[in-house]
Amino acid sequence: MKQMKKLLKLIVVGVCILGLLFSSMVGLGASKSKYSFTLTIMGQYFGTEPPPANSPVILKAEEYLKTNLEFTWVPADSYKDKLNIMLASGKLPMVVYVPDNSASFVSACKAGAFWELGPYIKQYKNLKTIPDIVLWNSSIDGKIYGIPRSRTLGRNGIVYRKDWAKNVGITKLETIDDLYNMLKKFTYNDPDKDGKNDTYGMYECNYNGPFYIAVVWFGGPNGWGLNKNGQLVPSFLTNAYMEALKFWRKLYQEKIFNHDFPSVPGARWEDYYSQGKAGVKIDVIDSANRIYNGLIKNGLIPKNAKDTDIMDIKLAVKTKYGLRNMPTSGYAGYLMVSKTSVKDMNTFKKVMSILDKFGDKTMQDLFGYGLPNRHYKLVDGKIDPIQNLPAELSREISGLNQVLHFYPANGGTPRYMTPLLQLQTDMQTLNEKMNILVPNPALPLQAMSQTYIKRGVTLDNMIEDARVKYIAGQLNDQGFKKVLDNWRKQGGDQIIKEVNALYRKYKKNIPYKEDLYKILNP
Repeated sequence: MKQMKKLLKLIVVGVCILGLLFSSMVGLGASKSKYSFTLTIMGQYFGTEPPPANSPVILKAEEYLKTNLEFTWVPADSYKDKLNIMLASGKLPMVVYVPDNSASFVSACKAGAFWELGPYIKQYKNLKTIPDIVLWNSSIDGKIYGIPRSRTLGRNGIVYRKDWAKNVGITKLETIDDLYNMLKKFTYNDPDKDGKNDTYGMYECNYNGPFYIAVVWFGGPNGWGLNKNGQLVPSFLTNAYMEALKFWRKLYQEKIFNHDFPSVPGARWEDYYSQGKAGVKIDVIDSANRIYNGLIKNGLIPKNAKDTDIMDIKLAVKTKYGLRNMPTSGYAGYLMVSKTSVKDMNTFKKVMSILDKFGDKTMQDLFGYGLPNRHYKLVDGKIDPIQNLPAELSREISGLNQVLHFYPANGGTPRYMTPLLQLQTDMQTLNEKMNILVPNPALPLQAMSQTYIKRGVTLDNMIEDARVKYIAGQLNDQGFKKVLDNWRKQGGDQIIKEVNALYRKYKKNIPYKEDLYKILNP
């Protein structure tokens, strides 16, 4: 009898444990099946927790799609490691977010891990709106393996403190000399009027994007460009790169930006602007509104201060090579369809049909902003996100926008615009209309270079280390040239050879004229 009681106790405990395990699994991503088809998706999230399976936003999306959605969520900072492990295992969900065209991803595509989407994209009403330039930029070996997640091409520019400019008597920002003048006055003329010498013209971090935007200003290529001999070469082999490098070193020597920039993480970069430590940011235009909100949050400007009185935007500054700017790639990662989970054409077409619907207005609103009167309010028929949501409400939409492709662009309900938000949007549009963006023809080619796949990380680090040392005065012109010579000998020349062979092979696929990527300052 005692043994029977013990056995019953063990059974009860076992059932309880199984129940807890099941409950845990449901909370992490397995939802109760309501529909005949289930789509499994792996995505990244940036918050402290991913959305629960019973998030009302996910449930509403399932209702709209008539599909069960099962997510595998991975923190953004460990996503690439997790993805590589899953690629190696060959066990992938139906749809996988891939952040970039890394060597492992390119190899997986060539090995047949993912469906080729190119022959089918134009069959779907939303996906067929993907611009040709974005399809080219995101291609692998001339083929389309993923749905690129849309990003504005004309997103880069200069944002600056308009109130500081007024305080130091600056009325224009048109040329590179105007920019230097602004940076110097923001550093030394007490732009915040606190009586202290505690500001920089700009704040730098370990992200090198601002510098490479400047290379384009000085007549250089965006990554790679066409020289006078009709050969594609990387930007750091040009005179434009050296001019930008010397300009950056001058700013460093005059303490116009922080000397600890190599150790400042990119994730904290914007914080220094929100803390009022610097006034000019060469980066994405949409950072202007985030800086403005940060300044209010930190109590550095009045809450009722008009946003366009505090922040302003310029697309670029002129040099003797005219007005030029560096575009984005037009996408941020891909949505891929796995062949390990999607084995036949009928299932593939079903998955593609659902992914196409992710671009519908309903889905862009749901996964982009959540639910009305819960995550956002409608103001004059436009979405105005509710600020400082409670953690449990914020969690309901955490990461969901990471699985949207955003095609067609601006396909959701328009967002309510403050004057600064409207200025950001207008300037991004103007960036693309002015024909000043310099494309990178080698964007999809370098990742296919076998030498780059093997030695690219080492060679890239070699150039970046030399760039930082030159700016900091630890390397002179001769020393930098020695680094370039070593780069060539250790595989750089072979990469150039391979990239140019690929360029000749796929040149007919490039959707823009070569005049746009000719190097003006070789």
